[in-house]
Amino acid sequence: MPLVGGAAPKEDPPKKKTERILIGNWLGYYAKYTQESESPDDFHLWTGLSIIASAVRRNVWLNQGTYILYPNLYVVLVGPPGRVRKSTTIRLGRRLLLNLENINFGPDSVTREELIRQLGKISTTAKQAALTIHSTEMSSLIEPSGIKMIQFLTDIFDGDFKWKYATKGQGKDTIHNPCLNILAATTPTWIADGLPADVIGHGFTSRVIFIYGDDRRYLRPFPKEPDAELIKDLASDLDHISRLEGPFLWGPGAKDTYSAIYSQIDKSKPDDYRIEGFHNRKDIHVLKVAMLFSLSENDGLVLESPFIEAAFDALNEIEESMGKTFSAVGKYALASDYERMMSTILEAGEMTSEAIHEKFYAIGDVKEIANLLMMGLSCGVIERVPTQKDKPSAYRAKHRS
Repeated sequence: MPLVGGAAPKEDPPKKKTERILIGNWLGYYAKYTQESESPDDFHLWTGLSIIASAVRRNVWLNQGTYILYPNLYVVLVGPPGRVRKSTTIRLGRRLLLNLENINFGPDSVTREELIRQLGKISTTAKQAALTIHSTEMSSLIEPSGIKMIQFLTDIFDGDFKWKYATKGQGKDTIHNPCLNILAATTPTWIADGLPADVIGHGFTSRVIFIYGDDRRYLRPFPKEPDAELIKDLASDLDHISRLEGPFLWGPGAKDTYSAIYSQIDKSKPDDYRIEGFHNRKDIHVLKVAMLFSLSENDGLVLESPFIEAAFDALNEIEESMGKTFSAVGKYALASDYERMMSTILEAGEMTSEAIHEKFYAIGDVKEIANLLMMGLSCGVIERVPTQKDKPSAYRAKHRS
């Protein structure tokens, strides 16, 4: 792979020849590996895709004429604290990467300056500055540097051949061939409170694939350990995938398939303005994910129509629920409290006013709680149950979202 600018880094040693052990789709076996986990299916699918992206780094790419596209991803699992096992999902994926050669991990909490230095240091000893960050609390990644970190993550995502950073007192840092993969977890409340409102729907969040889940797929009080032989085989095949190199080519009919999807994305518009940025970049995400689906299936480095269609379907599915990621974002100061209250009533089906006040007394006084209930009535989320003699008033879920 060509380098642009700077001294040439040291050459990697010749790669040993490997073969795949598992027959068929790597992601299918990954689903089997994670089957005892209670986390939502989408959490595991996108964690698996992120793991493949971390393994291949910049070794494979797609030449799109005016730009080169690499399959690196920013994936963020979003859900209520504790309930959907976000951290467990990340650790299951990370386990398979730990023993692979040339996979560099960054700390889950780091300043922008330190992250720049780490990437710059890697690029002086390797052909690419590839780094994977697994952060079980996204706040740990963003908050030390705030908006400066968000700006850097936005800038570095596309992987320009050379990235420079200069400070008055500490000189210059140059990053050659950057490739950053992020797999993180957070809650809708932190997104509302921790991300500046003006970045929602724009550069940074348009590059992030937010996977929302609010419930477990089933209960496993005593999950079984994953099969040791399957873990070994998955890691071995991931090692094999990490050694693939070269450009992706278009398969027969694949350009027509992508052109139709490209046009469909352009002509459509999401209902929620906060995900417009993601929707407008979905054509780019489709190509990245299609490359990863292809790598999961075979070594051919060919973009085929089924992979493109599968990527589009997967992205459409998460886009439908992505609005819930930003449900607490907005100018209304009690938006996050409103979301929690409505979710509780929807889950219960019906709650008396006494039960609502008892559960949400910490939100505010009687007037503030009444205002939130009025908002739910106005939005058509809940309805007031006809008052019966000697019984407290109650509110019923009008529909489930």
